[in-house]
Amino acid sequence: LKEIVTLTKNALCLGIFFYNGHPVRQVDVVGIVVQTKERDAFYNYGVDDSTGVINCVCWKNPMVAETSLSGRPSTPSSLTVLEQMKKLQEMVSQKTKLEIGDIVRVRGHIRIYRQQREIQASCFYKVDDPVCDVQISRMLELPCLYREVYDKSFQDPEEGQRPLLYSKASWGLEQGLGGQNFSINMLHEKVKGFLLENKIQTFYQQELETIDTLVSLTGVHL
Repeated sequence: LKEIVTLTKNALCLGIFFYNGHPVRQVDVVGIVVQTKERDAFYNYGVDDSTGVINCVCWKNPMVAETSLSGRPSTPSSLTVLEQMKKLQEMVSQKTKLEIGDIVRVRGHIRIYRQQREIQASCFYKVDDPVCDVQISRMLELPCLYREVYDKSFQDPEEGQRPLLYSKASWGLEQGLGGQNFSINMLHEKVKGFLLENKIQTFYQQELETIDTLVSLTGVHL
């Protein structure tokens, strides 16, 4: 998040920002909900990923808010469909109405509102992460993503380079890192074992960086 709030704004193209020459519009963040505000049509969630806090505007699902299941035909087949719709609506509501302390994943575009940057979510959901798998994977994935993509000079696709789309870089990074997969998996298991042993359910990366045994493993495997 600290990079999002310091990205260079493009004066010509609204909604486009730059990091080390890379154009950025869509972002994908995972963090802890530290603030919630509900409005008629959307939620405002303050999300903290240990590097910073940003407001995320998350629109409510209009189907859940507006669809009424009463007054519908009551044939056996229609009742089955209505029951499935009700269950689906309940699942959506549980995944999108968050509380402070929940882990959330948000994908959307950056915008500036009242001189502050925020994320206009196109997709968001609560992350069920009882053994910290998602948080550990994210913590190990991001340094590789920066090393392999964002910390390198941006190459214009028109100059013969195949474009690396954001979604592929974000969701399929490990497939393109070759021998680093083994190291990442090793670190994942070590960190997961440490968290389980100490019964830790949520954490900040800075806290793990104070554990000598984990820091030494990072130096060996990365």
